[in-house]
Amino acid sequence: MPRKIEKSAKSKEEALKLAAEEFGVSVSELSYEVEREVGKGLMGLLLGREVFISAWITKEAEEEEKVKKIAKERALSDKIKQDGHNPYAPKTEPQAHDYAGEERKKPKKEVKPVKTENKTNEEKSVETKTKEAASNSKKNREVTEKSLEDAKFFATELIHKIGLEDAVVDVVNSGDSIDIDVSGSKMGLLIGKRGDTLDAVQYLVSLYVNKAKNSYIKVNVDTENYRSKREETLVKLAKSLERRVIRESNAVTLEPMSPNERRIIHSALQNSTKVKTYSVGEEPNRKLVVALK
Repeated sequence: MPRKIEKSAKSKEEALKLAAEEFGVSVSELSYEVEREVGKGLMGLLLGREVFISAWITKEAEEEEKVKKIAKERALSDKIKQDGHNPYAPKTEPQAHDYAGEERKKPKKEVKPVKTENKTNEEKSVETKTKEAASNSKKNREVTEKSLEDAKFFATELIHKIGLEDAVVDVVNSGDSIDIDVSGSKMGLLIGKRGDTLDAVQYLVSLYVNKAKNSYIKVNVDTENYRSKREETLVKLAKSLERRVIRESNAVTLEPMSPNERRIIHSALQNSTKVKTYSVGEEPNRKLVVALK
């Protein structure tokens, strides 16, 4: 019975190529069967399509493999006869008295005092990790042409699927992020309640852009300048709440907000000498509280 291996890839052809490389033969020398296929439709675009196959070498290739194996064994046998030893035989460990002899021969090492430096090993380790993190962060923010193409493709497909067929998607490389601006009619449908739908689209596009990467590229999705208008509204709300809390001496708890909207209010009041802000609860019902210091 031929040895089988399982491979998966985005297509049957790629999976066969991987199997052929592992066997060390050409694709034409393989037999295979498709076990299953994963990822179709819109979710396939997001998570990626994957084909699983079982592959094995055909009879002709197996016969050739047997011939090569016999030839290799004969060559090894001839080498053993010629050299008088088997190069693949396990090496014998030296006996205890051998180690003792080695120890007697070794001169004693001079112990030198370790130079102390201003920084401890722990501080050096933290500093090294910080530099590495900064270097990785810079690398992770790199936006490529492929990333831009992926962002535009998936954003367009997704927005059209939710019923906005006339929407136009414009993608811009902002250096450390991908900025997507959507224009068209019925953009209120794209925004949703307090930007919930827009945030969901942004999240899904980000997943698609970063699905096959070890690094992370930030994606921003906006329409009709909603993000800046909403931020301006939240800053005004934060200042109004500050005055109310000072006047009434009572804390105010807001309705559940997204992490980004809570961050805007936190930032707007972080320098206040009278009030403080903090969050309570669990996502997605986490709320922001404004209270006296």
